Amino acid sequence: MTHRLIFAVFILSTLFPGLANALVILQYHHVNASTPAITSVTPEVFREHMTLLEEKNMTVVNLEEALQSIMTGEPLPERAVAITFDDAYLSVYENAWPELKKRGWSFTMFTSTDPVDKKYADMMTWDQLREIKDGGAVIANHTRSHPYLLETPEGQDAEDWWENEIKQAEARIKAETGSSTRMFAYPYGEYTLEMAEWLEDHGYIAFGQQSGAVGQSAHPQVIARFPASGVYANTDTLATKLMSLPFSISADQVRDPVLENNPPELTLTIDVDDFKPAQLQCYAAGAGELDIETSVEGKIMTVEMQQPNAITAGRGRYNCTAPSLSQPGRFYWYSQLWVNTDVSNR
Repeated sequence: MTHRLIFAVFILSTLFPGLANALVILQYHHVNASTPAITSVTPEVFREHMTLLEEKNMTVVNLEEALQSIMTGEPLPERAVAITFDDAYLSVYENAWPELKKRGWSFTMFTSTDPVDKKYADMMTWDQLREIKDGGAVIANHTRSHPYLLETPEGQDAEDWWENEIKQAEARIKAETGSSTRMFAYPYGEYTLEMAEWLEDHGYIAFGQQSGAVGQSAHPQVIARFPASGVYANTDTLATKLMSLPFSISADQVRDPVLENNPPELTLTIDVDDFKPAQLQCYAAGAGELDIETSVEGKIMTVEMQQPNAITAGRGRYNCTAPSLSQPGRFYWYSQLWVNTDVSNR
């Protein structure tokens, strides 16, 4: 980084703290043309995504190191992006790993350990996981069996079950790779605040599948990632997400996603540092733009929202965005997950 760029980052971090500590995390599953479309990106489209990162001058960072920088307030490189995969599918080794290796890019593989131990044909082996780790990848935790963690088996205590699924997976990863990062991705992106607190107590950083950029005010056990597969694989919309920025929304504003009232209400308090309050827009998955009620006092904005109809899908989201004043073409982005547990196959 040049002295001029270092000075520019310092000025931005002083005037607009969120800009210098902005991280975008991409999430993939399969990299294959014949696997379920909803969780897949073809090898050709994945290559297009990697080319897009180059064209946008993105800096691909090690996820573990980038989060440490965010938490300690150390500025990240401009346009920082981290690449993650869930489940450890063989197609990632066959089709994504060569693209990442030739660019020298780090990535994180959130691994469900039971399918690897059972040597399922569509999963990577421990030898392959060790190989990508030696090449710069981070092997992280995605439970033993990839269950719906919100659905505790009958007769079991929830915390005992989490320990079986999460702590035992961490132990298997350490035994096979020699490393334990205590980075954890929720299966299906589903969590509760009780689960997040348990993870915090046991020293884990945790990642969901709700969209948004990551900044210093992010909840360390509910870190956002942008899904980049299926309907989210479009390179035009991905380009916008790559340039997204984190709102200054405190971690204690994350709501428990399990629906008690449906449709859910959400109130956010946002520092208005780098956007016009009138340009804030919020959307609900499947319901479009929401009518919002806002008030501003000084540099603090309060926004209230509720979609008009009940969420009937297994999962829903409220997304809010606003254009940056200091960086035209970039948008602040925040997402709140909702989980409808009345839907069993989510």
